[in-house]
Amino acid sequence: MKILVINGDCIKRNSSANLCHLAYIRGLLQAGHEVTLLSASENGYETDSHMQIPSEVKQYTYSGLTLYEKLSMKKLNGAMSSDASGNSAGKNKKSVKANIVGWLKRLVLRMYGMHGIYSKFVRTAQRFKSAQQFDFVISLSTPVTSHLLTHNLIKKKHIKATHWIQIWEDPWYTDAYGFNGKEKIREEEARLLSFAEKVCYVSPLTLQNQQRLYPESAHKMFWQPLPSYYNGDSNSISESNELSFGYFGDYAPASRDLKPFYEAAVEMDISVNICGDPSNLFVPTANIKIYPRLTLDKLKPIEDSTNVLIFLCNRKGGQIPGKIYQYSATTKTILFILDGTEEEKAVLRDYFEKYNRYVFCENTVESIKEAIEKIKNNDLSGITNTPINSFSPELIVEKILKME
Repeated sequence: MKILVINGDCIKRNSSANLCHLAYIRGLLQAGHEVTLLSASENGYETDSHMQIPSEVKQYTYSGLTLYEKLSMKKLNGAMSSDASGNSAGKNKKSVKANIVGWLKRLVLRMYGMHGIYSKFVRTAQRFKSAQQFDFVISLSTPVTSHLLTHNLIKKKHIKATHWIQIWEDPWYTDAYGFNGKEKIREEEARLLSFAEKVCYVSPLTLQNQQRLYPESAHKMFWQPLPSYYNGDSNSISESNELSFGYFGDYAPASRDLKPFYEAAVEMDISVNICGDPSNLFVPTANIKIYPRLTLDKLKPIEDSTNVLIFLCNRKGGQIPGKIYQYSATTKTILFILDGTEEEKAVLRDYFEKYNRYVFCENTVESIKEAIEKIKNNDLSGITNTPINSFSPELIVEKILKME
């Protein structure tokens, strides 16, 4: 089938969302479909050379870089120059300049409206036209503007498609970070949902929550897991007999509470690598190394030397961080730290426990220590560290295209 994928970001930027976007695309190709991609241009963005769009994909890109992002990069470069400067006068001068740039950023950001900086991409990409009759158009969020652009293109008859599926990797109004709980966001989300033929979420809890929040679109909604972006090349395990634990992902306290794991690791004096933002939340120790977000080529050697992967649930909302699907494609032990309400934890455990793949614990220091002790003693109670094929990109996209 001929499939048009629309995403409002530069897919070659390093983020968990973009890795999932690449996995969707790879799955479509593996299933034998012809894929066209409409996305933001990489011009002006910092991209990861290891995040490549397959050559079989027909690509169309439009500029999405905004004044706000240019100011952000200017502020970052200024801060880096200030750090490199050895004199306090230079630092003070840079600090004043950074404050001015920060004020300008806040002023500019208010100009973009509820869709934020991605509004520019929508304006430029609305010029896209295709005479092709697509079997499916799939709009991927994040960002949410992917759905807005798709609606505008269909309304203007710039594209023709038999079916339209919106894939929401995160809800908007009730996002995990708690930043978007405004009535105008809820109304716009409801409007976007009303346009699609089908709406796919990536968590059973998110599906339940969204059906309650938007009953008028509930009949369109279904869910499928995120596809794994790992291939067999991510199963390398250190030859060392020593256990090495790794947490790879962001852990902003508003969405994920990594503190209990950190404290348990300190108390048990285990070897840990933490890679992600914010990288200044915890103090490194002799055995606990902390890194910011890394490019894939720098991250891979650290992942390869890790034999226990740490998966941490969100504090609330029921969204499932995509890392669990990626980790499930490896042969490494996975420590699954449950968090959220009792109902959310029960639903997640019920779904994932059937795979006999994960070591579960609560997000408390004592529960985490008990789970680590079980891993150290190889007391895994029938758990098998084999890849779960159910999360392969090809299988996931074929289920999505069935719209069930």
